[in-house]
Amino acid sequence: MIESKYILPERIKLKTVKNKDLRKFCVMPLKAVLNKNITGENLRVLAVLASYANKGGYSFVSLKTIANDLKCSAMNIHKHLKRLENAGAIISYKNYFPGLKGNTRRIIYDEKIKDEDLKEHQYTNADISEVLKHNKIINALNIEDKLDKDYKSAISDEDDIASLFNTITKENQLIEAERLLAQGLTPGEIRIRLSLTT
Repeated sequence: MIESKYILPERIKLKTVKNKDLRKFCVMPLKAVLNKNITGENLRVLAVLASYANKGGYSFVSLKTIANDLKCSAMNIHKHLKRLENAGAIISYKNYFPGLKGNTRRIIYDEKIKDEDLKEHQYTNADISEVLKHNKIINALNIEDKLDKDYKSAISDEDDIASLFNTITKENQLIEAERLLAQGLTPGEIRIRLSLTT
């Protein structure tokens, strides 16, 4: 009897720490709250956007992040931001910072204040780098969760493969089983092809 075992090594578990959310409040323009064309849902989106904005009202938070905070889709957030933009509550800038995907948005607290007046509150490259580094950590945490699921699936697959090879008694069946595995067949499909019983 030929015995062959495929053993996957234990996956190294890295401890990652997610930064604590220190946002406690947001500052919103009263003009937006009093505007009857802006709905309550629009105001909720504006509030979350404002919670990520700096003193000048600038924010480059992603639609996905706002959607995660409000437990809805990014497409829904996009719709609300468009409505806020049409109502004059925010301004969107494309490619405001080189190398930064997505739009930068500025909340309009007073339409008399122009971008030039807010130079000291505009983001710097150092600010952008810090946020990109933070986003990379969050993305890594999401990937780690996916890898955990994939690892559990791989362990289950390993058990199926080990069980398959424990039922093989002939060398030609072993060679055929390895060939079929390489083609992507499951252990159950290989058992049927080789007429093996467990």
